[in-house]
Amino acid sequence: MARDTKLALYASYQNGESLPPYICFALKHLAETEFTVVLVTNERPLSLETEEFLKEHGIKVYFTQNKGYDFGMWRRFLKDHTKGSSIITSLNNLERLLLLNDSIVYYQNNFKEFIARAEKLEAHAVSLTQNDEIYPHLQSFFLYLKQEALGAFYMHIMETPEQESYQDVVEKLEVGLSRSFDEAEVQMDALFKVDSPIIFSYPKLIKEGAGFVKRKLLEEGFNTKERHHFIRQDAYPSLTAPYHELIKEAGMSPDFKYEDLPMPPKNLSHATQNLLDKTYKNIGWPLKKLAIQAKQKIKK
Repeated sequence: MARDTKLALYASYQNGESLPPYICFALKHLAETEFTVVLVTNERPLSLETEEFLKEHGIKVYFTQNKGYDFGMWRRFLKDHTKGSSIITSLNNLERLLLLNDSIVYYQNNFKEFIARAEKLEAHAVSLTQNDEIYPHLQSFFLYLKQEALGAFYMHIMETPEQESYQDVVEKLEVGLSRSFDEAEVQMDALFKVDSPIIFSYPKLIKEGAGFVKRKLLEEGFNTKERHHFIRQDAYPSLTAPYHELIKEAGMSPDFKYEDLPMPPKNLSHATQNLLDKTYKNIGWPLKKLAIQAKQKIKK
């Protein structure tokens, strides 16, 4: 396949003029594959250093509005490039489409391996992981689409309106995409299989050498509802695992530095939240669980 038939879209929202090191790492190594790589990002000026980095590695840039999350960004790019451009000759010529976003930190350069493994599978749509919550679905932070999956994908993303809330994006676009694939008989598969919900499985994936991790776990960026979900599912150890140390032990690519990993905030409110989590885990949730069980007994 010619390079022009393979397109990788990396969606990222950033505030500053520069790109975080972990994004540069991912873009640099994606550009070493046979894919044309496009950074799809929010409109803003870029630093001279960033522009030189992108030019050096042949990475294209598409500026767009900050709305609709990753699916909104991908949708606007595809809509604007239906008939081709200097970036891609024509969507009709595409044989492979790789969708990524910055919610995942890649600290090992496994992109060529991921692509090779996806190509060996009979599936037409491949992700790194699958999530069975809500409805069994491929996770869109790395979505490898072969030609057989492109028609159903284009139809789904163009016909589904952009969503404003994160939960609606997940349910209507990410989960909805797998529903559309099922209806169109597009075969799906994931490269990494886990026994528990994927968000609880990163300590195991890191130790097994997957080479990627959810950024929120590094930044400890979950909201209260999300943190309580870990506790209620007996997955508190996955919420508080020493991810940075686990990654150091697992090993990083030579050109990925430990200090390039996103870090949690160091402030009083963050420390207070950690204390509240422990209180909820040790007192709040056990009491609430007893109340739920008592209510169920009364109903019987």
